[in-house]
Formats: sequence, structure tokens, C-alpha cells
Amino acid sequence: MADAPENALTIDHKFIDETKTDTGRARRMIDLKRWDANTVVGWLEDDFHHFGVTLSHDGELITGVSATAARYPWASCAFAPQALQPLVGKTLSARSSDIGQRLAMREQCTHIFDLTGLVMAHAVRGISHRHYQAITENREILGWKNHKNPIFGPTTIHLEQDGKIVMQWRSEKADIIDNDTGHRQSLGRGFREWTESLDLEHGEYATILRRALLVSGGRSMVHDNYPSAAAMEQPELCYSFQASRRDSALRMHDTTKDYADSPEAMLACVNSKP
Repeated sequence: MADAPENALTIDHKFIDETKTDTGRARRMIDLKRWDANTVVGWLEDDFHHFGVTLSHDGELITGVSATAARYPWASCAFAPQALQPLVGKTLSARSSDIGQRLAMREQCTHIFDLTGLVMAHAVRGISHRHYQAITENREILGWKNHKNPIFGPTTIHLEQDGKIVMQWRSEKADIIDNDTGHRQSLGRGFREWTESLDLEHGEYATILRRALLVSGGRSMVHDNYPSAAAMEQPELCYSFQASRRDSALRMHDTTKDYADSPEAMLACVNSKP
């Protein structure tokens, strides 16, 4: 097989830090709060994102929704909250993943979409407050595929709900193994079907953990080296990666944080309403 052109390799290599051998610990924190009888507020933060969602309801229907992009990777992400408006008038659901029946996921910011589902479920749950923290332990970087995509060694990830561990996995390649049941599941094909087979609580836990594990891989990359979302050459997976936006979705520089050793610094906006 012929070698790639030298200039192509140069372009690819600038997007990664080949001196990195691991990712360190990754954290994703989510807070859900009943603001009043008809309002629920949620906040989400990790190394790359910080979003808030407010959802109002009448006990059956969603009567209003708004979101705030406090920190985000691409300039276009700031406009993603507008895409939530079709949710108004839809029925509430106790299963957070049912948000996918109410909104077209790929037209949304993935993380606002996830958080909105959790806020919706919390509105039905009937409790005042819930706090999640997903922690992905260090992931060894075994190599790079196509000079862009990291190849990770195994790791572990667990989810804390109000300070108590409620789900733990081991991650191997593209699969996870649940500590409690021994169930092995692909992170891709069949994952949604599996979570739908679980009870509401465990389905929610698994959905949160999957996203946290996927996001943790970003700690291997140098995002500021991508001038735009288009430069990442990804499918149309979310709001900013749509073909109509990706070229104008310019990189928001210096927005990546490292919360590996400072979880107390996360969710600074938690007592405010988006």
C-alpha cells in the first residue's frame, strides 16, 4: 500500500498529541432540581461542555423549554437551544431516553438533548433533587487509527447518584461489561434496545454512563487544533455537525477544562435558572 502524501500526514498529525499515553480521569456531572411545582432545572458539565435546561409543564404536557450554553466547543452550539422548541406541547415521560420520540436527536446538541431527557424524567419522578457524577478512570492510548482516532485500552467507569455508586462497568474496545450482572453489551448496535429492557432507573444510569464514556475519549485530543467542526470529518451526528452548519461551526478556543482532580469546581451555575 502506498504511503499517504506527506502534506496529508502533516494535516492529520496536527490534530492529535502523539506524546499522550493516557487520558487521565474524566468526570461528567449532572444536577436535576425541582425549581417549583411546574418547573425543573438541570445542569450538565464535563471537560468540554457546560449546559443548562429549564423545562416547565402542567403535570402532563411540556409547556415551555429553554436552555443555556455556558461553555461549548463550536460557535454554532450557542444557537442549538432554539432547536428544543418542538418539544412544547409534547407529553412528559418517566423514561429519559423517550426524548428521542419527541425530538430528532441529530438536529439537536447531543448534550442538551440528553440533559433535556433527564429533566423531563425528573419532572415525572416527583422528587426534589438528584445529583449524578460519572467517573471514567484513566484510559491508556494504545495507538492512533488514521492518525486521528485513538485506540484505547480497557478502563472502568462508574456512576454515582447522590454520592452512592449505582452502576459500574468495565470497558473493553467497543463493549462494556456490567459489574453487577456480567452482561456484555456493545456501545453501538443494540445498546438502546438493552436500556429499554431495563427498569427506569437502571435504563437512565446506563444511558448516562454510555455518553460519559464516549465523551471521555475527547481527553486524548487537541480540540483547539480543529478550526471548525468540518475539520473533524465526522458524520452529521448533532446540531453543529450538520452539513449546513459544520463549516461555520468555528472552534471556541480555550474552552476545554481538566476536572480530573477538581470536581468541586464543576457546575458553578447550579443554583441559577437557565
